[in-house]
Amino acid sequence: MFLSKNQNGRYYIIYKDKDNKRAAISTGERTKKEAQKFFVKFQREQEIKNSQLVEPIRLKEFQFHFFRYAEPIFTAKTMRNYKTTFNFLKSAFGNPFLTELTSKELETYLLNRLKSSSVYSASRDYRQIASMLNKAVQDGFLLENPMKKIKRFRLPEKQPLFYSKEDFQKLIEVIDNPDIIDIVKIALYTGLRQGELIQMDWSQVDFNERLLILNNQNYLTKSKRIRTVPLTEPALEILAKRQRQSESSFVFTLFNEKIKQDYITHKFKKYVRKAKINSKLTFHSLRHTTASWLVQSGVSIYHVSKILGHADIKTTMIYSHVRTEDLRNSISIIQI
Repeated sequence: MFLSKNQNGRYYIIYKDKDNKRAAISTGERTKKEAQKFFVKFQREQEIKNSQLVEPIRLKEFQFHFFRYAEPIFTAKTMRNYKTTFNFLKSAFGNPFLTELTSKELETYLLNRLKSSSVYSASRDYRQIASMLNKAVQDGFLLENPMKKIKRFRLPEKQPLFYSKEDFQKLIEVIDNPDIIDIVKIALYTGLRQGELIQMDWSQVDFNERLLILNNQNYLTKSKRIRTVPLTEPALEILAKRQRQSESSFVFTLFNEKIKQDYITHKFKKYVRKAKINSKLTFHSLRHTTASWLVQSGVSIYHVSKILGHADIKTTMIYSHVRTEDLRNSISIIQI
């Protein structure tokens, strides 16, 4: 909503109507000072009108509402991140009605997070607040998501950290649990995320077609898109062995119980330290390793993108650095 001076010399308010279409109303004023008074009054009237179209809910109450929706869908780690973001919001704003959270206030909050923490924390908050308030719009608590008017933070580009073949062998040698060895190897053979692996059940494994099917039924993938991942012979052998021994609907278990993501994350850090390899390598680095080894072997970025399930091929382009030989060959064409 803003003021605009028409060719007739009068100021008009440009705004969006209830159908989200651009509309205009004359202030009837020729001076900006008087037009501004009309603008303030009109804006307040619109806010009152809009607040009557939504169901009022305060931030704390909405947190419980959102968690009831999110807990069956998201991993424990994601839920912890959402809880942290809600706690920061309550610390900054108290317990306001959602309709009282303006774009300007949320932008100020995010800039403060940027200063007090890091661009990565602020960016995560941005994504999570936008997601939470999208749900609020869907459920009739807001007419519009105020995050739409706030620009995303631009993250510095980082090269993905991945295992060399020597490092991966060292890692496997120190893992003392065959179940964890299996999940680590399948992670490398498929490029699946940790959550996708932990939640996978046998209905997703098609031995006849040699495919893994990520169908968003057991676990909502990051891109929210259904995808299939081809299975190599070594991967099929591991899965066939596990199926013969399995007493669970889940593909991967520990001591015949469903694996907890926190346990794997914690245990994996110990294995990395024991293997005396780069301590920054994580379970997620296995996914980077799949992509990097494929690109190094000449597989196209497009195909790697499909295997990883990236919604945008730009995400996969971070692995293009591993093919510097291609660039060297290309630029060598220039001769004097």
